[in-house]
Amino acid sequence: METTSHRQSAQILTFPTAKRAAATNLSRQAKFAAEVAALRAQTIVSSDSWYHQAAIDEAARDRKN
Repeated sequence: METTSHRQSAQILTFPTAKRAAATNLSRQAKFAAEVAALRAQTIVSSDSWYHQAAIDEAARDRKN
């Protein structure tokens, strides 16, 4: 009596890297967009005389009121 058993070897499956990469890329894009939005919200004064800019801003507020 002869018994033979044929076992199939394990099959290695890979994870879908494209979907993971896309999700990572989206989170990076969202982080970048949030950083850009935060930078846009800041007032940038490109002069050494900040007090002069403050006086201009105060005068503009007075004119609006």
